[in-house]
Amino acid sequence: TLLMGIELFASVFQCGFFSSLLNKHKPWIETSYHGVITENMDTVLLDPPLVAIDKDAPSGPAQKFEITYDWEICAFKIHGQAAPFEAVVLNRTSGEGVLRASGPVDCESQKEYTFIIQAYDCGAGPSGADWKKSHKAVVHIQVDDVNEFAPVFREPEYKASVTEGKIYDSILQVEAWDQDCSPQYSQICNYDIVSAGTPFAIDRNGNIRNTERLSYDKQQSYKIMVTAYDCGQKRAKESVAVHIDVKPVCKPGWQGWNKRVDYEPGTGSKQLFPKMHLETCGGPLSGVRAMVDIRI
Repeated sequence: TLLMGIELFASVFQCGFFSSLLNKHKPWIETSYHGVITENMDTVLLDPPLVAIDKDAPSGPAQKFEITYDWEICAFKIHGQAAPFEAVVLNRTSGEGVLRASGPVDCESQKEYTFIIQAYDCGAGPSGADWKKSHKAVVHIQVDDVNEFAPVFREPEYKASVTEGKIYDSILQVEAWDQDCSPQYSQICNYDIVSAGTPFAIDRNGNIRNTERLSYDKQQSYKIMVTAYDCGQKRAKESVAVHIDVKPVCKPGWQGWNKRVDYEPGTGSKQLFPKMHLETCGGPLSGVRAMVDIRI
């Protein structure tokens, strides 16, 4: 029994001794990786896949007991400025690993990450001095956006005025924005008038125009509701109100007077036309000539 114990000890000692001698090579990985992760998820799709190779590995299949071999891959380590990722060894023998998020990944906060990764074999001695590591590889991760946010209008309401009888190419422009990080989900692709039966139309840039000539006598003001859609077809949670006032056509001449003025004797002096003024409608004025005929 003592002899068998000595032989077993010698065998284990010899195995460990030669194992240390055979750990000559560093693990090998690719020089660069490109990964994609969808925000709020934890799985990173890497190209090429994360695999470490050690030339110390035997060419044939290894007979494994409860022993860790030097040529196996024990760890992947990430070096970078607080990158929210971790690398995990899936299979020590094949060197396969996976990269996943270790914390929240939000595209709106950060769209991409770049860091360094290294592979470590299992050749560490009691002090860890024999742990061989691969060269440093660069990993670039792109964060894919999710259409989380709905469009929001920049103003709580919009106001404009038009002159009756005119057709406008653009009366006013409404504008919405979106908090998502990607062009697909952050850009506004369409606007729509929610109110039915209005003489107005809106284009994809938010320009509102009238589709028929408006009449001051028929209707002096309009209120229309407008919504917006991002390029992922997500609709604004709240529509915005647009108020459009119709002004009458300006007619040049004397304004603010009446043909008849009532006066009660003994009440003192009274201005005949206190609000009377000459409306020129913005046109040039070379002179004013007026004739007043008062009959009592």
